[in-house]
Amino acid sequence: MPITHCLCPITMRHRSPGLTTIYNEVKSSRQNRVLDLGSMVADNFNFLSSLSCKIHFENLDEFIEENGQLSDDNLIFRLEKYLQEQKKTDKFDVILAWDLLNYLPLPVIHKLFTLLNSFCKPNTLLHTIKYLNGKIPTQPARFKILDQYLLEISSQQVSPRRIANHPTAALLKHIPQYYLHNNLMNEKGMASGIAEHVMRYTDDKSVRKQYVASAEIHSIQAHREAKNTVAPTKDRRQSAKANTGEAQFTSPAIESILALLERKNTILDLGYKSSQNMEFWREHFNNVYTEDLPSSLHWRNFANEAITDVRERPISDEALRFNTGFQFELIVLWDIFNFCTKDQIKAIGKRLLPYCKTDTRVLLLSYTGNDIPLQPQKYSLTEKGYYCLEAPKKGPRPIDPVTTAGVMKLIPGWVIEKTHVFSPGMKRGLGELVFRVI
Repeated sequence: MPITHCLCPITMRHRSPGLTTIYNEVKSSRQNRVLDLGSMVADNFNFLSSLSCKIHFENLDEFIEENGQLSDDNLIFRLEKYLQEQKKTDKFDVILAWDLLNYLPLPVIHKLFTLLNSFCKPNTLLHTIKYLNGKIPTQPARFKILDQYLLEISSQQVSPRRIANHPTAALLKHIPQYYLHNNLMNEKGMASGIAEHVMRYTDDKSVRKQYVASAEIHSIQAHREAKNTVAPTKDRRQSAKANTGEAQFTSPAIESILALLERKNTILDLGYKSSQNMEFWREHFNNVYTEDLPSSLHWRNFANEAITDVRERPISDEALRFNTGFQFELIVLWDIFNFCTKDQIKAIGKRLLPYCKTDTRVLLLSYTGNDIPLQPQKYSLTEKGYYCLEAPKKGPRPIDPVTTAGVMKLIPGWVIEKTHVFSPGMKRGLGELVFRVI
């Protein structure tokens, strides 16, 4: 069956932080193998060859154009036949999926990666491009690598999606051998309506042992394999100090919590992903989990404003969902509530409630002034306190300040236990609130 392409493709340039991530990983090695699931593009071949990569093109975009209208079962049958010629001995360091997953149902994606798993090895990187809007190009686009920062995207006219947008959590559940390394969107130079995912491969057993069934939540054990690539704790703390200046602040709330809890306890850090903070928590607790709630809320706010074909909701359906019966003794929310609406605070409290037990502690940071940072801040923990990783730009407070009474009214069952303000060494204008679940 002949392939027909749009005679007048739309061409645009897109800054690709995901491609830059891939480039930084492979540039120092001379033995990388790359599986490009799209069609052969001379510029891509030349760029990857300049990095001493061996490249295999799979032409799945053409396969989708020919077979994309089939039922799931028939599409899976054709896919198995299509991929069976690949040599089983090949192991790839990078898989470039481009925008192809937007055109495949989740069961077919599951089958595709089941077939591809035999060509992967620990830390194989997977790069995907996700369309965020209700209308997308009618067929997979053609991606041309211009350099390590830029892609040229040639696509057809847009039309309503034939296949619903895949939530990140649902996608990860259908490719369980991968975990999310980077979720990239709204960065400078990125084309509107496009997000990028960079994922890493690990084998089934380690996934089941190291990851909780929740979008973008990772057990601290997931980082142990890569521990030899992480600078020693002392060096990393010195590096953090060099990057953030001399200002180190004490945290009486964290000090009191460390004295109260035991090593066997389980904690949840809901701040930005930070290997240094996870190392810090792991020195004190056996079970440490993280979920990047600021990024999840940023995406949810963007979706509520920009994507017209989804209902507005305060938090993502996939956020803060853990295994049934799973409970934490400590939940660290950092300064997130300062940037949440009342509906979001209420929804977060409701979502967390099943994972709390009597006497679970919840740590919040509350800004006391009228001008506050424009977004949640990144914090770097040390044994003597913490550093703020950025000198934040400030602006007028967008919503009402976080108060103990306000939080307790929105989240029944949380009662204030301790409030720390103006203690020696604390960051000026930032209070610490410790709630206890009853």
